[in-house]
Amino acid sequence: MADDEREQGEDESAGPEREGAANGDGEGGPAPGPIERVREVWRNPAYRFVLLFLPYLAVVSIGYPLFVRHYNPVVQWFILMTARVEYWLFRVFTADVRVDEKLVFLGSFAVKIIDECTGIYEMLIFAAAVLAFPTSLAKKGLGLVLGCPLIYVFNVLRIAVLILVGRFWPRAFDFMHLYFWQATMIVMITAVWLIWITLVVRHEKVRDPAPA
Repeated sequence: MADDEREQGEDESAGPEREGAANGDGEGGPAPGPIERVREVWRNPAYRFVLLFLPYLAVVSIGYPLFVRHYNPVVQWFILMTARVEYWLFRVFTADVRVDEKLVFLGSFAVKIIDECTGIYEMLIFAAAVLAFPTSLAKKGLGLVLGCPLIYVFNVLRIAVLILVGRFWPRAFDFMHLYFWQATMIVMITAVWLIWITLVVRHEKVRDPAPA
């Protein structure tokens, strides 16, 4: 009689465990399938940003040379405008500056403005980072409208630094042009992007995308 009660008790205690295993609630439940794993990754805002930003960045890298080729009048306008902006920036402080089409002269030193000096490429990378970030379209639009001009201003300032180095420290110009230019491009884009996140997106609760 006692043996029958023990067996019955063991069966009752094992019942919930078997039921939990059958429903997949326990550790022995079925592992999530590939589609569910992809959905879990996509629900993570950090992973989703990377998954979107990398393709956007690839499009920018491939599309920028095509843009320069097919929309050359637009690029030339940016080049000439940037040269004029540099001229007027230095004109505030000195009369020893002049501009001739794409050439900006500070004293005896001259720098030629090319398409890489316009900030277009940097603005496109910034746009890719903004569009990939999980936030509302309105805030993305605000980031583009305010961030792109700010990047252009920063770009004008870094060209001014190179002109000053070329005029007063010519031996350091090559180093600054090769290393300072690349480093400041990364810092400039990242800084403007973080400013946008801090001032515009910081207090927004990131929502998961709608289930497929």
